Amino acid sequence: MTAHLYDLTLADGRRLSPYCWAAKLALAHKGVPFETTATRFVDIGKVAGGGFKTVPIVEIDGVTIGDSFELALHLERTRVDSPTLFAGEGGVALTRAAAAQGAYLLGKMSRPMALAIHDGLDAETQIYFRSSRERMFKAPLEEVSAQPETTVAAAREAMTPLRILLRSQPFIGGDAPLFADFLIAGLFQWARVVGAVDYLTGEDRIGPWFGRLEERYGATLGATAG
Repeated sequence: MTAHLYDLTLADGRRLSPYCWAAKLALAHKGVPFETTATRFVDIGKVAGGGFKTVPIVEIDGVTIGDSFELALHLERTRVDSPTLFAGEGGVALTRAAAAQGAYLLGKMSRPMALAIHDGLDAETQIYFRSSRERMFKAPLEEVSAQPETTVAAAREAMTPLRILLRSQPFIGGDAPLFADFLIAGLFQWARVVGAVDYLTGEDRIGPWFGRLEERYGATLGATAG
């Protein structure tokens, strides 16, 4: 069965959300074919029958799932003969720790990118994005994205635990990628799609890790416009 994913988009069709990228990598890992529908921030509440506030929204197996982690759990329960996303119940708990680290890292990575994301949106969505993000950051977007040398340095500092981990193993999941890898990879793919900050160049641990994921999931990561 082909899954259907509502995929956050910029005005030119580039697919934006790090959590959508994590969901697409999880589907690819499990061998589940999927199609996507480009979805603007302002349209999220209107799709899949309404009621959702965030993406991804995935229609699969007769159900609609509005969270990448819940999607991964569903895939693990229903595709037991395909490669694992968690490597057991302990892996689920550890992946929640990776998700928390990813949320922290997202906050750091987003500051120097915020204005570029705004500028890549259509006019209607720009109004929503500016209002919501300026409430979140408690500052104008121009101020949030000012002094990128400082904010990029802070984001890179927040990546230190990931660098340390990748000294001793090829993936966050160990010898093979797990959903924890996809949650964090989604952040770097998001930054790469936006294009305002190159977080991978010069990273002697993170760069090769992402490259190993590209070797496995290149078709998925290469579909930046859906």
